[in-house]
Amino acid sequence: MAFRIEPMSPADTAAVVALQVAFLDGSIVTQLGPRFLTRMHMLTLQHESTRAYVARDVQGGGILGFAVASVDVHAYNQYVKPRVLPSLVQALLLPPRIGLLGAFARMAAEGEPQPPIDAELLLLTVDARARRQGVGRALLEAIEAAFAAHGVSRYRVAVRSQLAEARAFYSASAFEHEQERQVLGRPMVYLTKQVVRH
Repeated sequence: MAFRIEPMSPADTAAVVALQVAFLDGSIVTQLGPRFLTRMHMLTLQHESTRAYVARDVQGGGILGFAVASVDVHAYNQYVKPRVLPSLVQALLLPPRIGLLGAFARMAAEGEPQPPIDAELLLLTVDARARRQGVGRALLEAIEAAFAAHGVSRYRVAVRSQLAEARAFYSASAFEHEQERQVLGRPMVYLTKQVVRH
């Protein structure tokens, strides 16, 4: 499968959201629906700390996967969270999602993982039909090149504990287990990785 890695643009948002809804298993945030996700991705692309890429099918032009990261996740959260809050409330008040209210209410007490690490891989999703063909690895390499250019030495990723395939991908990509915490009331594994500078 021929693909190329490109910076993500606002024009990619609809395709990225569709991919996330279809293939990002285990994510409570994804359950908030396309309208919320569109707002979140648009805000994410506006923040200066964001590094985001898509893997585009060379022949059809469709998006096979995407990765979103931040070189300063604290500043990113300060920017995105208050601006996405109205969309979050709207999504949670819809009848199909009212059951998620408890999970988001617990989030305030859960805090952030310690010790703080500035850089974080926020999302990496690959179309299930394009997996095991180097797409995820190429997206990760693009993120790590951006991290290296910014002087990042180590970064973190969070993965739902039950997602064995995702955890195996990160393990094979030289990530190390850091800790396990409750996030939105469900277990989350945190992994870290050193950034190799060439």
